[in-house]
Amino acid sequence: MSSLIPALHPATVAQVDDLGTYLDAAAAAGFKAADFSMPHARALETAAGRDAVIEAFQSRGIQPGAWGAGAQVIGPYGEFDASLDAVADNAALGAALGARVAAVVVPNRTDMPAAEALDLLAMRIGDVADTAAGEGVALSLEFIGPNIWPEQPYELFSGIKGTLDLIDRIGRVNVGILFDTYHFHCGDSQLADIAAAGRAINHVHLNDAPPGDPSTFDDSVRRLPGDGVMDLAGIANALEESDYRGPGGVEIFNDDMRALPIAEGAARVAAACRRVFGQP
Repeated sequence: MSSLIPALHPATVAQVDDLGTYLDAAAAAGFKAADFSMPHARALETAAGRDAVIEAFQSRGIQPGAWGAGAQVIGPYGEFDASLDAVADNAALGAALGARVAAVVVPNRTDMPAAEALDLLAMRIGDVADTAAGEGVALSLEFIGPNIWPEQPYELFSGIKGTLDLIDRIGRVNVGILFDTYHFHCGDSQLADIAAAGRAINHVHLNDAPPGDPSTFDDSVRRLPGDGVMDLAGIANALEESDYRGPGGVEIFNDDMRALPIAEGAARVAAACRRVFGQP
């Protein structure tokens, strides 16, 4: 259907602390790529060395996807400054793995007026981007669609156009968009915006949504691809037009899925991907 590579995402399956166990489940289910937990990768690096982390992916034929950059882009200055050291260490390991994209969540509501919040985000994400660039790593900004922070009084943006505007403010060449199909469904973007974003899209999350008013959704109602109402074929075609080539991590937050043995959960995700995307 497209050049997307469906990938496992660690948030979707049973929560395990061991990178090898997670990658075993991904490989057994037939995945060729997997987003991954950087803390778990760093733990293996500490215990057995960097080569052991590289071998963990290569021996199972798994392409490393994206990880969370670990940067606190909204919050106290001290926490943000401290997080930059982790960004640098994470980027070094990611680059060694051949994983070149770190994700940063951009909230759609904050506790400060929009102009002030955007200035702060542009400055901080710029610092994170500069830190990651030293290792040849790009950032992928994940816009948020559903109103998951209703207590925050000020609205920012919830789609592709707002993310592109923020990227222009940041002014770094190694910053792009993390396109999540659920956030797209709940936000203010249209199919045409995907192709218009072009190569600014540098990572993808795949999922589906139930019927109903997306403005009432939180993150807990995400569904596996094909189990909801999204036009995933149209989205995949638009991503093809945008020239996206790479993994699409299937990210849902479902307690029933997480309660399954990790191998069974990964197999269910893979089966959904085969039905909708023809692979893995």
